[in-house]
Amino acid sequence: MNLRCHILIKLIQPKAVLFFFALLGSNVVGCVALKRLDEDSFEFCKLFVDKKARQGSIATKLIQRCICRCTENSAKHLWLQTTNRTQEAHKLYYKFGFADKKPPNSMSVLSRTEKIMLLQLQ
Repeated sequence: MNLRCHILIKLIQPKAVLFFFALLGSNVVGCVALKRLDEDSFEFCKLFVDKKARQGSIATKLIQRCICRCTENSAKHLWLQTTNRTQEAHKLYYKFGFADKKPPNSMSVLSRTEKIMLLQLQ
């Protein structure tokens, strides 16, 4: 599989949000956003992989890219918000070492959020 990951950086005041796109050939088959919460923390947001491409480890590669970007920026925490309807995603997050936690004060919790997870990076 010839998978490439591209980055688009968009400033959403007052914080920057990074968008990572997974391309298979010339088609976007996945994306994720990464936003800084504070000096030590990022939030991993809106992971999406096209249904036709879900068996190609694209979600894994996008998560790995987010983790890499966090460590490049000396972050200590990577947070995410999710619902209970995405059990397959939860299995993947637990595999990476995410654990269920209470949200930090710097996180704006969405009304649809049912679960907050944290990956300790340092």
